[in-house]
Amino acid sequence: MVLLTKQNLRKLYACFVRMPPFCNYRMPAPHKVTFKVVNDPDTYGWFVNDPPRIEISRLCEDFNKINETLLHEMIHCMLWYNKHKDFDAHEDKFNKYAEIVCNLYGYDKEEF
Repeated sequence: MVLLTKQNLRKLYACFVRMPPFCNYRMPAPHKVTFKVVNDPDTYGWFVNDPPRIEISRLCEDFNKINETLLHEMIHCMLWYNKHKDFDAHEDKFNKYAEIVCNLYGYDKEEF
């Protein structure tokens, strides 16, 4: 049985957009985002903005790492969707939301 599929990523995204903190922000609907599983030996995931796509690497071997990576990329997605020009950077805006997500879901901010 495989957990990391694009169908499961869409379901997880659909769940997380209805939960804090994302339920408090404008987010694209799940059917407006493309999800892709990729083989990248160096990166867990990334967000591509045009059109919106979240790609998660097979490096994410368990459910917890899949969720952590998806939540990370959802912050980039949220920043882009709300018209922040630096949506792809790991600067102050990203770090503000990363701290909220890490506190809510129990992730280590340094590894997030």
